[in-house]
Order: sequence, then structure tokens, then C-alpha cells
Amino acid sequence: MNGESALTIYQETLDTLSNAIMTGDAPTALARTKLPHLRRTLSSETVVETEEDLVNGLLTYGEALKGQGATNLVRLAIDAEFLSENYIAGHHMTHTLCDAKPVIESYANRMVLTRDKGVWKMLEIDSMLNNLHWPIYIPRLQQDAANKIPPPPPKDDARTLAIEPLTIYQKFIDELSDATNRNDFELYCSHLLFPYSSHTETSDTIVTSAEDVRPFFEMLRDTLTEKSCDHLLRRAKDAEFISSNLICGYHVTEFCAGDACRFGPIQSRMVLQRIGKNWYLKSVTNSLQNTTFPYLVPKPSDALVTLRTIQERTRT
Repeated sequence: MNGESALTIYQETLDTLSNAIMTGDAPTALARTKLPHLRRTLSSETVVETEEDLVNGLLTYGEALKGQGATNLVRLAIDAEFLSENYIAGHHMTHTLCDAKPVIESYANRMVLTRDKGVWKMLEIDSMLNNLHWPIYIPRLQQDAANKIPPPPPKDDARTLAIEPLTIYQKFIDELSDATNRNDFELYCSHLLFPYSSHTETSDTIVTSAEDVRPFFEMLRDTLTEKSCDHLLRRAKDAEFISSNLICGYHVTEFCAGDACRFGPIQSRMVLQRIGKNWYLKSVTNSLQNTTFPYLVPKPSDALVTLRTIQERTRT
């Protein structure tokens, strides 16, 4: 790649975000982090989607470090490489210091950056912490965390293909819509990764088989008929790779007659998982008031509950 080296970009991003965390600089934290944003520890995986959640989490972490006496958060890059033109992956060590004295044991991390409108931003991070929840109030480390290196880069990272995630996401939802419009239930189910999860404003359901899907598919077809529509349309709004084989995307669904929308729009989010060369539905959330799945009539709402909220309310 031309221009700055991956390692230089990686270190500059670390320095900027570390300073923002310790000084409580919310605008900089927002400007240098891509949403949705995936955070992993040894014990958890959390997707942060909202600016409020991100700022609260990062600044809470900074206050937690200062509460333990830290004056400096020093993160030093070990290595970094371009996955493709707009993605960089690398490793670094985190040193939490009071002046030059360690406050907690140093620990290893792996981070992925994405270039968004010319700005490099943190997209995904694996940290050798043992915390179960976000925000992190007290960093918890396993013994000898410094020698526990995060997993190496996956061999088949979708980000190396240089295909925009929004392109992949729109193609996927077009195929789902086409299967619905053609009344092809088997084709529709071929895009689903069983078991997958389905969520509304208040409900969470694990869908385990094609027979669980059939009433939902028939509801879509019945709604088209009842609203005098000739097709269902899904339009992607945004999508991002949140890991090497996951895309988190957002779209609206409309039931249409010609160019006219007769019912909707319904706000939705899907998490897609790549297996081999194909993408499958792993999770779907719809802005609906319905409290059960399947449902006979969709009841749109304004709320699209976040993945982190779903994670917290389904945590066992």
C-alpha cells in the first residue's frame, strides 16, 4: 500500500484513542471509532452500536483506570498489516501506569482498523482481559496475561476480498426478498443459519428449523395479499464487517404495489455469518411491537433494540 505504513497508522490510532480515554475526550473517541464496533475479552463478545453506549463505555474505562491510580495509558504496537486498502489488523501491548510504575499487569490485544471517509477508526478489538460485561469498571486479567497473545489473524478474512460490506449485505437481502416474492420457501430457508435468533422490541426467539420459519414466511406472503402488494422490498442503509466472518447491517422493509409503499417501512438489523464462500443469516432484529414469534400481523414500532441490550436481557 502507498503512503503511511500500517504500523504507523496503527500506532497513531492507539495514541489518539488512549489520550481520549484518559482525558475524557468524547468527540475524539467518537471520531476514531467505527460503529457498530465489536469488543472481545476472554469471557465475552459485545457489539457496541450507539454513540451514547460507546462514549459511556470508553470514558467509564478511563475513570476506572484513574481510580486505580493510573496516570498514563500507554499502548504500543507490535505489528500491523493491511488486510486490504481500507482495513488494517495488528497487535499491541497495553501498559497501565502511574508515572512509570505499572498499576496492573500489562496485557496483549489484537485490533482491526477501518478507513471511513479518509479517517482510520477502531473497528474490532480482542483484549486479554477476563471481563464479562461492558462497560469495564475494573479490568480483570488472567494470570500471566502478557504472554497470552490473541488469536492470529484468520486465514479467510472477508475483509481481504476488497468487497464493500454494504454490497454484500444488499445482495443478501435482495435474495431473501426475491425468494419471498417468488413464494420459494426452500430458497428462503437456504439463506438461514440454523439455529438463528429473531428479536423484536421485547421478544427474543431461537429459530431451530425450517418448520419454525414456515409460519413467518406465510405471514409475509399473506401480508402482501392483504395489502394488495405485488412485491416486498428491502433497502440497505448501512453495513460493516464486525469481524473476519460477520457483517452487521441495517435496512428497511416495505410492502409495495409498483413504486408505492403500502405497508412499512419496518426498520431491521441483520448479522450475517460467512461460511465458506457464502453468507447466512445469524441474527435478525425488527422494529416491531410483537411479543411472540411467529406473528400473524407485524406491528411496527420506532424502536430497534440494540444487540448489547439483547445480549444483556438474554444473558443466563
